[in-house]
Amino acid sequence: MKKIILSADIGKYETELIGRDLALTADDRKTVRFRTKMYDLAEGYIDVEGNSHLVELNKKSYIVGEQGQDKSEDTSKTQFLHQIACYTAITQFIEPGTKDNDIYMVLACPLSVLLIQDAKEEYKEFIKGKGPIKIAVDGKDYEFEIKDIMIKAEGSGIIYLEPNLFNDQAVGIVDLGGLNMGWSLYNNKVCKKDDRFIEECGTDRLIDIVREQLAIYKKGNLVNKEIAEKALNEGGLKKAGKIDTESTVYVEKAKELYFEEVLKNIKAHKFNIDELDRVVFVGGTSQHIKENITNKLNHSYIPVNSQLSTVEGLYKVAFKKYGK
Repeated sequence: MKKIILSADIGKYETELIGRDLALTADDRKTVRFRTKMYDLAEGYIDVEGNSHLVELNKKSYIVGEQGQDKSEDTSKTQFLHQIACYTAITQFIEPGTKDNDIYMVLACPLSVLLIQDAKEEYKEFIKGKGPIKIAVDGKDYEFEIKDIMIKAEGSGIIYLEPNLFNDQAVGIVDLGGLNMGWSLYNNKVCKKDDRFIEECGTDRLIDIVREQLAIYKKGNLVNKEIAEKALNEGGLKKAGKIDTESTVYVEKAKELYFEEVLKNIKAHKFNIDELDRVVFVGGTSQHIKENITNKLNHSYIPVNSQLSTVEGLYKVAFKKYGK
């Protein structure tokens, strides 16, 4: 019997898991990351490429990861995409062909779901499944059973990762994810129900603003989302293989406008960040606007690896609960 302890953040943009077999050492801890996207091979066969996996589940075949075409546009995570992404990632922590792999997991939950007890339980049971799960990944057979899941709020991992930031402090956490931005106000590590909110203002919204700005630069000619995302990641559009420095100004303007929108959302929900001891920004989108944040807010804090701060912190929770 193998006991595998995991933390998981199955985001709209990326699926992230951290963990290890309890019988192994701390040095054997592994991080698994790939895009939360899926392609149904019933729509036509393609070879697996990049950070993607060929997956067979319930007698159907899919490609999960970077190469996928369908991604989540919904705040809810009780979708097959999230389930298959989680199961695919879990297989990377166990040996193929083995049985009796027991999974114990702390799972990040969207704030909108966390606030509704029935929805929270539905998400938990949806991911947990009933009994052993059999799945084939990249031509190898895996079997495991999720024995228990603890639910924690998205963005809350930083509290367990860097607790000194929150001791006797009033701290706002801004979690900038793929689809949403989440806000939670913690007073000495405690967050009340009314001190949370969620808005659709994550990476997708930033990319939309980048598209708008690049359309202005190109005098009305539209840029598709893939090109806009590439320009965001690289700092501008490419021209003859090099960054077009004139386009960089418009990408920077998009970041500025996006951050203003984030701050407006916080203000609209009647939170005054100037009164807080600290404002912590987590999530991958925080890295895109790091300079905007630090220049505007003297009391801001951005973890070095903000993309993984949730799953890193929740792994500490998982090991404390299940690592016995």
